[in-house]
Amino acid sequence: MKANRYLGLLSCAAMPIAFALTASGCQSGGNGGASESGGTTSSGGSNNEGGNSNTGGSSNTGGSSNTGGSSNTGGSSNTGGSSNTGGSNDTGGASVARGGSGSGGMVGTGGAKPTGGVTASGGAAGTAGRTTSRTGGTVGGTTGSGVGGNTAQGGSTGTVPTTLPPGEDFTDKVGSASVEMVYIPGGTFTLGCESGTCDPDTSPVENITVSPYHIMKTEAAKALWTAAGLTEGTWYDCMALACELGKQTGHAYRVMTEAEFEYPAKKHLDKLSGISATEEWAFNSWETKYSCKPGDVDPLGPTPGAHTQKTRRDKATGDKITGRLIRSIDGIGPKCRLTISAKTEYPPGYPSACSIKPPVLCPEPENSYRDPRWVTGNDAKWKTGAIAIGKFDLQVWDDGTAVMNGKTGQWFTSNNIAFVFVPSSGSSVKYPYMFLDCDQGSVISDAGFTTGFIGRFEKTTATGTTKPTLSDPKSGEELAAAAGADFKMVDMENIPESAKGQDPRLIDTTSDCWFQNNQSAGGTHNYRKDVEKDEFRFAVIDKGQIVMLANGNWFTVNNTFLHIQHPDGYVAEYLYAVDSNGYFFHDSYMAYERADFRMFQKYNNATGSFPATCVPTTSCSTELAKGAAQPFYATMADGGSTFVPAKCPEGGCK
Repeated sequence: MKANRYLGLLSCAAMPIAFALTASGCQSGGNGGASESGGTTSSGGSNNEGGNSNTGGSSNTGGSSNTGGSSNTGGSSNTGGSSNTGGSNDTGGASVARGGSGSGGMVGTGGAKPTGGVTASGGAAGTAGRTTSRTGGTVGGTTGSGVGGNTAQGGSTGTVPTTLPPGEDFTDKVGSASVEMVYIPGGTFTLGCESGTCDPDTSPVENITVSPYHIMKTEAAKALWTAAGLTEGTWYDCMALACELGKQTGHAYRVMTEAEFEYPAKKHLDKLSGISATEEWAFNSWETKYSCKPGDVDPLGPTPGAHTQKTRRDKATGDKITGRLIRSIDGIGPKCRLTISAKTEYPPGYPSACSIKPPVLCPEPENSYRDPRWVTGNDAKWKTGAIAIGKFDLQVWDDGTAVMNGKTGQWFTSNNIAFVFVPSSGSSVKYPYMFLDCDQGSVISDAGFTTGFIGRFEKTTATGTTKPTLSDPKSGEELAAAAGADFKMVDMENIPESAKGQDPRLIDTTSDCWFQNNQSAGGTHNYRKDVEKDEFRFAVIDKGQIVMLANGNWFTVNNTFLHIQHPDGYVAEYLYAVDSNGYFFHDSYMAYERADFRMFQKYNNATGSFPATCVPTTSCSTELAKGAAQPFYATMADGGSTFVPAKCPEGGCK
């Protein structure tokens, strides 16, 4: 397969901009409702508009009850076992456009049944029906296993009243901070760049409608973050601000969508401040083109609320209004500008701001040849997640039986970082992996994306499954021994010198490099690695600016785990794989981009086809400087590695 077919799926973190594989489904919040089939679309995904989509045993009891002329547009889309009891009950004429989703936020396929959740329970019938209420909140400690992995753990509990705002500009107070909200009456417009020099990811989509809403006149100021008791940073931080403001004001604040940013920037620019000054977070998951079609209403894009790369509206590209780029969900940099729907609590399909939380890591089990986190039994399976290339359909039993993409075989793990499927016939495939939480994770593969899989995986329910019978079952230790030295158990807490190597496949020469070309993704940034025996260097390059992400001495373990340490102490860690086509994949443990993955190819410094975004070209084609200072992430609390080594079992790692 050609590399450039996939290089359009690359993304970003703060300066780091992570490799993103995108879903290509289009979800419209209007045109008949919020519709999700299978909870997520990946690599071609599903395209669903219209109707009230309930797939896989979703229970919606109580439905959407409307009294006194209330309209319920879009209904509630529940996929795969999520129970919505009570639905949206709207009394007195206010339009409630979606049911509440349970704890976990995004309704997922096969997810845990929500407990408490965010349940729309009728609300208070205010004047002319302008008040609704959400009860239940997010139950602390309850994990909502949603596709895309929105897990709400340790969240808030109790009643969060939501009062619909007035149909005019108004100001909210949060402590001593003021929040000026500008009323946007809604309308229909062309989303994207319509004339002049347009970026490739801003191709226009006509006849997009936004419903009436309010938007912050300015980006959230430091005083507001302080009053809310929060710190500005990631997309999740922006969501947390929306949640906290909702609690303190009674208004359902939320992160703006791309359409809600661009519509007033084009039609009501005089009402807003700072639109072209900085980057701003958008709610939408990233795609290299707008994931909507003419006629859509309040489009949210694919996998609303999923733990995947997000969109930043970027000042530095295009006309400073239509410019858009990728950002890792855990990255920092973009500012926060929140919105409030004027006539509904949330647009159809938009999860409650308080229900969206970062994934929380599962406890790390002790080192073994069968990591128990993989076991699904008959009632569950692992499937392709929100961003992926390839197919991942895996069912695993604790006796070592496994079925991968319809093929029966056995499985084992190595050091809780590599899953290996051993088919009954054919070649084994290694999948370096990391879990984001107990129900989702990320893998890369030494089979690449042609016969392997690169991307996110998620747990879902399975029905009608019978465990196959193996003719020659073996223990995980036996399978690992037969697979070779790359799968031996290692004390990863105190890695012995004997286990430290330098995978020769990673080493390049002074005349070439490993390069990730992001031009086809619409990005202005690219990545370069220079790997020599005495130093590993990895940097992001954006319009001539070179920012080091990892540099220093390095070693690998079992040709799977990569450790880079600067002489001043900063450590960067990754999983990696090299496939037969010469791609170098890595999956990041770094806190600002955990589980984001990238792929690199060899480029010759003199003859490589470096993209036009390398300005000047020499910024990409020149060897990265040796002996540079440690990355700026070394000074950040969330700038380090999140790798948690598995403890050796009693008796030691053998």
